[in-house]
Amino acid sequence: MLSYERFKERVMNEFLDYMPERYSDCELELRKVPKVNTCLTGVVIKPKEKKKSFCSPTFYMERMYEQYLDCDSFERVMSNQAVYLEESLRYLPEEVMKLDFESIKDKIVFQMVNAKENEEMIKVCPHREFLDLAVVYRAIVSCDEHGVSGFLITNDIAQAEDLKEKELYRLAMKNTKMLFPFKSERIEETMTRVMKRWGASEDEIYRAFSDVDGVPERERVYVISNEYEFFGANALLYSDVLKSVVNRIGTDCYILPSSVHELVVLSKETFAESKRLVDLVRDTNDEHVRLSDKLSDSVYVYNLVGGTIEKLNDSVEEAS
Repeated sequence: MLSYERFKERVMNEFLDYMPERYSDCELELRKVPKVNTCLTGVVIKPKEKKKSFCSPTFYMERMYEQYLDCDSFERVMSNQAVYLEESLRYLPEEVMKLDFESIKDKIVFQMVNAKENEEMIKVCPHREFLDLAVVYRAIVSCDEHGVSGFLITNDIAQAEDLKEKELYRLAMKNTKMLFPFKSERIEETMTRVMKRWGASEDEIYRAFSDVDGVPERERVYVISNEYEFFGANALLYSDVLKSVVNRIGTDCYILPSSVHELVVLSKETFAESKRLVDLVRDTNDEHVRLSDKLSDSVYVYNLVGGTIEKLNDSVEEAS
């Protein structure tokens, strides 16, 4: 069984032998790739002597090594990875491969991450601080029923394309809402959808939520996300989206970041025990949210009159 370091060395020396002949003029490059709440060792394939910015699918050394430990076959892992990479390269849009900014500028969107847990990511990409979070930027490659894929706009990419952070923010403010239209719904609707996925019967669902229509507006709980249920917590940056939900409730509201993909909104007056809410968010993150989907253990407060957001027990902060 190879050690991790020996495995990594063999990948860099031998992987291209598993690729078709047309990749003979390419080389592998190792990159430290900050992911949400973690950091991985990325491997990319690119033409030799490539000077201009170049983007290709990234595969990860740590994940390949886990596959190797499971099957104890270096050759099988390399063969499978080569097939996957070949398919990915075949369908990657040409403008993305060349990083043609004019073609991707309408696909740059926000990504909210926890500032403290993503210090390595923040170091290598344009960003701005917001509450205890950081706003970074991604370019979307594909978005369909199979999922969403894209890549992080790093400092190297931004410098090569002469992209300033303020310009990225302006583009993302327009594109995020257009590509991922926000939606809000009562939490009972969200739970109904989840129960259906788990195989619950119509009768079970009816019994669980039969009396929801009689709940007063300010006692209702809403979930904000988007049509793809992807990075829905970006709604924190859109005061109009938050205000439309808070106005329905009619009081100052707590905002619970249940993950990077959604926010939970509830009345500050009705649910007055804020300490219990903080514990609920923390416990949910620890027990039910994947590390890559975790946003924050904090609870935020939306002030109805001023339209401002503050971290619970902290001073008011806004993106600027």
